[in-house]
Amino acid sequence: MTLNDAISEELPFLRAEAESRMTSTCTVWRTTGRTEQDESTGLESPVWEIVYTGRMRLGGSRNAATTRTESIGGVEVQRALRVAHFPASADTLADGDLVDITAGENAGTVLRIVEADWQDQATARRYPVESTERPEEW
Repeated sequence: MTLNDAISEELPFLRAEAESRMTSTCTVWRTTGRTEQDESTGLESPVWEIVYTGRMRLGGSRNAATTRTESIGGVEVQRALRVAHFPASADTLADGDLVDITAGENAGTVLRIVEADWQDQATARRYPVESTERPEEW
């Protein structure tokens, strides 16, 4: 048996183990690019769609978070990133999606997925996320 065969054989078990640690639940939202107008106020707001509802785990902490550097108006700013862990089957997530943690230790937190790239033979989908404000239209 090759190493790849052994990994492929154990991967379902390892993914189940990783998922068992995902004790929070969330709803992941994505803007559709459309807007709706409130008939009473005339204000337009973005239309959101749910792309995932289920288990997740938020890793990292504010004190030990990784960072990325962004240039805002010519000034470099360090942004703290955490890691959101999703089941390997959560394959609909994309850059910019908003994660609304609905239950668990971080319930009420809203995060933006910074980069939704996937890797081969992983036990979970791990995406860097950053804190963001809850959209008013939710």
